[in-house]
Amino acid sequence: MTLKKLIAIVLGLGFVGLIVFAISLVMIQSGLPQILKVEDYKPLLVSEVYARGGEKIGEFYRENRITVPFEKIPKTFVNAFLSAEDDTFFQHGGIDYLAILRATVANVRAGRTVQGGSTITQQLAKTLLLKDPSKTLTRKLKEALLAYKMEENLSKEEILYLYLNQIYFGQGAHGVGSAAETYFRKPVEKLTTAEMAILAGLPQAPSRYSPSDHPFRAKERQRYVLSRMAATGAITKDEEQKALNEPIKVYTRKEYKTVAPYFVETVRQLLVKELGEDQVLDAGLKIYTSVDFKAQVQAQEQVRAGLRAVDKRQGFRGPLKNIADEEEVTKFLLAGRNKLMDEFSPMITIEPSGERAAVMEEIKIYQQKKGNSVDNLPEYVTINQIVDAVVTNVDDKNGLVTVRFAEAQGLIDLKDMDWARKPDPTVPYDYSKPVSKPSQALKKGDVVLVKVLAEKFSSERLSKVEVPKKGKKPAPKADLSQYENYAKVALEQDPLVEGSLISYDQRTQDIIAMVGGYDFKRNEFNRAIQAARQTGSSFKAIVYASAMDKGYTPVTPIVDAPIVFEEKDTEASEGQEEEVTKKWKPSNYTNKFSGDVLFRTALIRSLNIPTVKIQSDVGVDWSLEYSRRLGIFSPLNRDVTLSLGSSGVTLYEMTKVFAQFGRMGQRIRPVIIHKVMGPDGKQVLGQTSLDVRYKDEIAQLDAEFEAKRQAALAESAQPTQGDDEDAMGQAPNNFKKPNLYFSDPDQLISPTTSYLITSLLHAATSEPGGTGGRAAGLGRPVAGKTGTTSGYYDTWFIGYTPQIATGVWVGFDEEKTLGTGEAGGRTALPIWLEYMKFTHANEPVLSFPVPAGIVFANIDPQTGNLASATSEKVVQQAFLQGTEPKTTNDSTGAKEETDFYKEDLAQ
Repeated sequence: MTLKKLIAIVLGLGFVGLIVFAISLVMIQSGLPQILKVEDYKPLLVSEVYARGGEKIGEFYRENRITVPFEKIPKTFVNAFLSAEDDTFFQHGGIDYLAILRATVANVRAGRTVQGGSTITQQLAKTLLLKDPSKTLTRKLKEALLAYKMEENLSKEEILYLYLNQIYFGQGAHGVGSAAETYFRKPVEKLTTAEMAILAGLPQAPSRYSPSDHPFRAKERQRYVLSRMAATGAITKDEEQKALNEPIKVYTRKEYKTVAPYFVETVRQLLVKELGEDQVLDAGLKIYTSVDFKAQVQAQEQVRAGLRAVDKRQGFRGPLKNIADEEEVTKFLLAGRNKLMDEFSPMITIEPSGERAAVMEEIKIYQQKKGNSVDNLPEYVTINQIVDAVVTNVDDKNGLVTVRFAEAQGLIDLKDMDWARKPDPTVPYDYSKPVSKPSQALKKGDVVLVKVLAEKFSSERLSKVEVPKKGKKPAPKADLSQYENYAKVALEQDPLVEGSLISYDQRTQDIIAMVGGYDFKRNEFNRAIQAARQTGSSFKAIVYASAMDKGYTPVTPIVDAPIVFEEKDTEASEGQEEEVTKKWKPSNYTNKFSGDVLFRTALIRSLNIPTVKIQSDVGVDWSLEYSRRLGIFSPLNRDVTLSLGSSGVTLYEMTKVFAQFGRMGQRIRPVIIHKVMGPDGKQVLGQTSLDVRYKDEIAQLDAEFEAKRQAALAESAQPTQGDDEDAMGQAPNNFKKPNLYFSDPDQLISPTTSYLITSLLHAATSEPGGTGGRAAGLGRPVAGKTGTTSGYYDTWFIGYTPQIATGVWVGFDEEKTLGTGEAGGRTALPIWLEYMKFTHANEPVLSFPVPAGIVFANIDPQTGNLASATSEKVVQQAFLQGTEPKTTNDSTGAKEETDFYKEDLAQ
């Protein structure tokens, strides 16, 4: 082949190559995304959730971003990014060829990628328009072409605005606005030069240079950025040195995430259903909710404390593990220290050397505010905190256990661990034998949870002077000075038992607190609104209210005596079905019978047999209809066991029922969202009830109720107003055919019936023998009812004042016993009481309003007659006008006719 032919071939191939390249270039260009205008930039924004007092309690987002207008970004901040990423930004046309050559040489010398040559415009094209992480030649070509087009269509300032609001900074933060808030809790315009340099160094490798995870690397990267800023004239040498010597406080997490996790997740689910996921996660909504920040915090604290108390009464399940090796103990203590420091404060301080500060300034400030002088405890451990500890010594002689945690040591006194018996649910805690010496529960090397009680150890048990026997000298007090360097701690354990709480403001209908379980991180299942559990005796309130609309009065006598119910059923036997008779014999909680009791006494003392008799008389269908009228949409058993709470109902539904009793029979629609605003300031969604979550079920209830209401009003011979007056008690009710429907569709039951059941539930909390007696500790009028199912599986207390209605449930998810004697008054009621004490601290003491048609009489609670000189006890009882007793104990008046429902059905 001649040279001429060879040259021709090479030129021909080159020409073909140019044609192919040109065609490829045209094809690539045709497939490029359209260059956007700044006005078209619609970044993914954070939707923020607020409590009703304005406190931020949560966020929803796919990308955590707060957009900042370019004019609000300090010039120094812009220069920090330009110095670190692209110092010729204002000179090049989208591609910096010199930077590419410089990066190529540096990477070849290093044998790996140590430097990049992409401009800010190229980076923006890649992240905003291409969204392609691959490193192919085609992708690089697309990036370059887009960079050129962006430079032609956008100003330099517009490119910087898009870039600074789009790039990722780590810790879930997208854009400079979110990064400033995430790392420094400041808006961009308030950052220092040192803080700006930290952020400017992040986009290259957010994880590698994370100041919270890798403070030393972050400091090194900051030095580089500051040196580049000084070299380009963005700052002076003095400003560079000042920034380098400035300690940097960096936040590592957001505290609000633990405030109301179940509530916030419920809001998210509801909004996704109403508005769609894209709008909730991406649109930057402002969501203003009903929850009361302080009430919610208190609710969580009381649920957790209450469940710990229940769990400890069941016994000690043993240590978490045992570590005997000293090296392992050292590692354990070091890890515990770091964890406690992180939990105490979401902030770390990076010293000029790049080291994390040993003692954080935030802790010092906290201690000064609290006035604590910490001798035995590290600054990051507080009183009442529960921490991991390792047992280092067990002293049976003195009844002491020595433990170490973090950088401290503590002592467990025997009395602070005497609950640690072996679990035995068949033995009531009050009758169980307490631990008599520490070695019965613990040994050296055991890893346990302890609660910090005090900075210095003390022990009343060891300080007591023993009373000497005759002829002997008094025993001296124990010398506790040897323990002065020990903190006082108590043995703890994380509970397996679960619980929930929901609370409504009776005036605004706001849901002010919601706790769905012990720990959202452990289990996101919301037991307040999702768990349908047997209600036990709390359901009796509905049965007794329905009975009073069938003619029962608070003093109707009922026979509390054994009764047997028979029921026909079919069973398969050897391939054939045969009819069998099943028997059910209800019993009272105490397995005792009281003979003749009053209607009011049966509810106050929560007697089962009188309740079943009342249910049998008024009819199961009547109670079912009444329950649905009051908002119970969960399936209910259609038999007499309904009255004893055999059906599964949510805490949400049951608390609504009790709230409506306290609202004079008016429907409550628990509000969860006040309003939702868009980023443009326009309202996206108005006030929303949690009922929306169950709109199909509730719509069916409403349709049933409305159909019956309209039919009843149409059949009435009198005007609607007259019917309302009759039902409200301004004239005697017609018990044969009670009028229960009103012109107001939100009036579910009459105010008089509501007040009567409220008065009885108040007696259940205030009179001797009432199952809710502990609720009297609230120190104001309160109405409520306990609930405990067979075998102590589910326990409840639901109670209300004129201001707030709250329900609490306690039990296991897998439905097992809480232990003998663990009834609602012992498990759920203490949680309810402590929470309600807090929420009523600034509320006036109010009595329940008395509607027209209610009269009061002083009665003998034994007989139900008017009180007389022979009455041992006297109580004031409310009655529907015309139904109050007319005779006294010693009256010779006519004897009241005995009805079927008052007889002993066992006869």
